[in-house]
Amino acid sequence: MSQSYEAYSSLNPATRLYAIVDARSLPDLRSALARLDAVAFEALWDGTALAAHKDLSPLLVAVDMPGPASGDAPHPLVARLRRLSVEAFAVTWVWSPYSLEDLTSHFRSFCEYTLPDRRAFYLHFYDNRILERLRQVWTEGAQERFAGLALDLWYRSRDGADRTWPREVLAPFPMEETALHMTEAQHLSLLALGYADKLALQLRRLLGGDLDHLSQDGLYRAVSVQLERAAAYRIQSDDDMLKYIARALLTSPRFDEHPSVQPLLMAATRGDISFSGALVQADEVLPARTDMDAQ
Repeated sequence: MSQSYEAYSSLNPATRLYAIVDARSLPDLRSALARLDAVAFEALWDGTALAAHKDLSPLLVAVDMPGPASGDAPHPLVARLRRLSVEAFAVTWVWSPYSLEDLTSHFRSFCEYTLPDRRAFYLHFYDNRILERLRQVWTEGAQERFAGLALDLWYRSRDGADRTWPREVLAPFPMEETALHMTEAQHLSLLALGYADKLALQLRRLLGGDLDHLSQDGLYRAVSVQLERAAAYRIQSDDDMLKYIARALLTSPRFDEHPSVQPLLMAATRGDISFSGALVQADEVLPARTDMDAQ
């Protein structure tokens, strides 16, 4: 960070380091920062339809860095946010010469998007995993609009690696005042890319302590594996998919290969019985946990 601060300051002396923080799992963060007079920040949901959810709003925080010739340690806030960025996917670092107010107005405009049929959706781009997916579905123009006010953005990828989003040309503010739009195809692609995370969150809530042995990343990988296996059975509904993956997590990742279960799943695939019915019958032949993985 210190090296980058020197480099970006040489390009533009006004450059500062900011942090976009996903506070949905940190409901006390806003009040804690408000008690620190030296820390400037803005809540991105303020002034929007989500303004009432003050403790959950993503925050844009101006982070002080020591001068290039200073031997001082960075502000303790840097270390805290760095730990948060490593332990979760909740911090996006932004190097920009623009003011806190300008960046707040800019990033606030990305908290929601609309489709051609005028349906509106909230966009949690401050979750690094979603930001990474957006880079896959957005057009170059949309990417330029989002990142254009920054010299660089840093975030954590799904696999835990540090990613950068450097810019060659800094865009003028404001870049665009119209609402953010996405096509139906982009919307569906974004949902598909996040499907494993969505199911992992639902399963954690549904199964509770039965999944305590799995880390966040471990559960994501297990769900991803089961989504690939479930593709063979052409499961259509989210409810059936949840039930299928829950069986795999509570019994065996290969429970579908059980000689009494496989015919039931294939019958459901053909439409002879429902998937929920097939899984109920599977419960009657499967023990609570199987030793299939050891075979």
